[in-house]
Amino acid sequence: MDAEDRQLVEAFRRGEESAFSALVIKYRDAVYRVARRMLGNHEDAADVTQEVFIRAYRALARFDGRSRLYTWLYRITVNLCLDWRTRLARLPLADGAPEPAPAPTSGAPEVEARETVRAVARAVAALPPRQRAMVVLRLYQDLPYQDIARIMGCSEGTVKATMFAALRRLRRLLVAEGVAP
Repeated sequence: MDAEDRQLVEAFRRGEESAFSALVIKYRDAVYRVARRMLGNHEDAADVTQEVFIRAYRALARFDGRSRLYTWLYRITVNLCLDWRTRLARLPLADGAPEPAPAPTSGAPEVEARETVRAVARAVAALPPRQRAMVVLRLYQDLPYQDIARIMGCSEGTVKATMFAALRRLRRLLVAEGVAP
């Protein structure tokens, strides 16, 4: 754990509520980005982000510091997102929900770039939950495999194998959409 985080955790343990507020300010955007990438919408990501910090507040006094604080927060985030997606999968779909209209394409480079970004986001969203979590942590949060392994509760080799399978699946999905060669 880095020195600043260690000081904030110790201050929180001494009863300084402002220390927790400082941790929230430091990590809320990163936690939100992971949740948003995993869940695909602002409302769910905001709800999960709030729940992450509620759970962190309740458990921070017991945090042992063997891992980095952000690793611990990301693990809470990923677990909550996986649970959230499972709960959402059990909900009945609304009948007649409109499909999003396809974006007009004019051939302009910025329009094509936006469509590519959207295609990649759709492909990532189509991955199974654990693969999606690992892809988000590696590609969007730029975390090393070792940290992802700690967050996901598995070995580094499992992360590498899962990433290999996920990237292969992403490539197939993007080829099917005509985005990748």
